[in-house]
Amino acid sequence: MKTIKYSALVIAFTLLFSGCKKEEAALTPSELTVQYQLPQGNHDYDPTIVSLNQRYGSFFLYKFGLLDFTYAPVYIPGGFTDTYTVDQPDEAYVGKVLTFLQNNWLNYYPDAFLKANLPFKVLMGQNLRTKATTPTYYTVLSNYNQMTVSNVSAAFDAMTAAQKKTYVNTLHTEFFNYILNRGKLDVPAEFSTVTNYTLPGSTTLYYAQGYLSITNAFATENKMIKDFLSYIALITSKTKSELDATVLKSTTDTAGLIKKKYDIIINYYKTKYNIDLQAIGNAGVI
Repeated sequence: MKTIKYSALVIAFTLLFSGCKKEEAALTPSELTVQYQLPQGNHDYDPTIVSLNQRYGSFFLYKFGLLDFTYAPVYIPGGFTDTYTVDQPDEAYVGKVLTFLQNNWLNYYPDAFLKANLPFKVLMGQNLRTKATTPTYYTVLSNYNQMTVSNVSAAFDAMTAAQKKTYVNTLHTEFFNYILNRGKLDVPAEFSTVTNYTLPGSTTLYYAQGYLSITNAFATENKMIKDFLSYIALITSKTKSELDATVLKSTTDTAGLIKKKYDIIINYYKTKYNIDLQAIGNAGVI
């Protein structure tokens, strides 16, 4: 079993006083070790998980503790810890879901982008939900240093093709949301200049203003970022022909701002990162 360790050196400074004489104590290092062991078992998919860790530096875990799921640097009552929970996966489905994640998520991004942006941990569980009497279920959620994917169970086989496509779209959208929350989201500067975010939104002309939804047109905080993420969500969920027949249609995009912002995003990510976001929307589920 290969053990991968991440260590931090903790230096303790101690001042010893004796009468009027002050003596400086020797520096005493101690090691604080946080470790995950890979592989986590002897399944046929464990070597793939080890390979992903070596390739990207991320831990894909199917055995994890509560702190792995809920940890945040600052505890906020009513936040992630108190709101969500997840169950351990059915290990018989880990290999199948892992292949699904590689084919429909990871394979669309270059290694350098994944090394820079993948969470430290990707948790594979089931029944990802709110802690409520009548819970709301999710396929993907992210927190401070992790993304959790659900349906690593018989629920995966029970999903329809349309539900799996939605799962894939949520993976990409939540990935960008995770990057945003880590302060690393790269929004092309030109995108922010197309729509005048200082003007009030319009219930009837929001398409002409360059928004994809009334909600974003009337957002009071982080309006440009929410607008950008809505474009990412749409591009990665719809084929180009579907977009051409709806929001990119001239009778809908009357001012041409939606098409302009679409082109900015597509060209920027292709040029800078070699990421074809529209290819994600065009593709069927593998």
